[in-house]
Amino acid sequence: MPTQLSKLALVNTSDLTETLQFSVVQEGAAEASRQVISIEPNTQVIENNREIITSKNYNITVTGVYSQSAKAQLFTWAENRTNLVFTGYGLDDSILQMEGTLQINKGFEDNMSFRFSSAREAKGGYDSTTGKHSAEMSYVKNGLALYGWQEGSTSGLAAGWSTDFEDTSFNSGTSVQGLQESISDGASMYRDIHFPFPAKSLTFSINVTVTTDLTGALIGIQCYDESGATTGVQATQSITGTGVVQVTKTLVSACEYVRVSIEGDIDADFGFKEPTLQLSTDYGFVEFNT
Repeated sequence: MPTQLSKLALVNTSDLTETLQFSVVQEGAAEASRQVISIEPNTQVIENNREIITSKNYNITVTGVYSQSAKAQLFTWAENRTNLVFTGYGLDDSILQMEGTLQINKGFEDNMSFRFSSAREAKGGYDSTTGKHSAEMSYVKNGLALYGWQEGSTSGLAAGWSTDFEDTSFNSGTSVQGLQESISDGASMYRDIHFPFPAKSLTFSINVTVTTDLTGALIGIQCYDESGATTGVQATQSITGTGVVQVTKTLVSACEYVRVSIEGDIDADFGFKEPTLQLSTDYGFVEFNT
């Protein structure tokens, strides 16, 4: 069933100065648009006239009125087949994270109003090796859901995450990520998420299950600008025991992407599961298995 976004941004990750934002506005102003996410099944009829779903078509379609500069940028991206990040959020606080190129309906190219889209076909679910969703897309109330919460291509580390902890382990049975550090302070495990929407508040949460040593243990959210430099003050929350730990940050005006992190100092040894990045403080771990 089609779903409409409240806000959408297209980000060229190789040049963060090339970021376009689109809002749902009905007055005909520049960058006013209608943004629709759709997921439609492809079926095949087998014996006894039964239908089975063989794959699904995932697409985001945007129709609107654009400034000349935005129009030029969109056509340049389409012609160059530039790989983009599509990020946004819906009325129900679902967060879009999507990667791919865009296509433009050239029947409208002489007008300020035209349509562009980014379609792909996939079977759904997460890749068993990389952990990335087969559609290179997620749209649920968890901005981290482009990757499943599972061990990825790096042994002992959750898919999509980076780390400089000395020792990491991922327990596939309990889905617990273990972190240990004995060399230096300030070890970190982190994910970067493109979300260039100033004044929006994001809440990062984890469920701590192992607390052997919590020296310097904390979670944090930090904003980065278009040059990749930190901007504003990092929001942090100490980890003091088991259970859900949360930290909330309101994004500053120069924020192009956010980094969520789990950190620890020398002797730190703890574990957690089910991380989420939400527009709400109501913790609930979800993944995009459609």
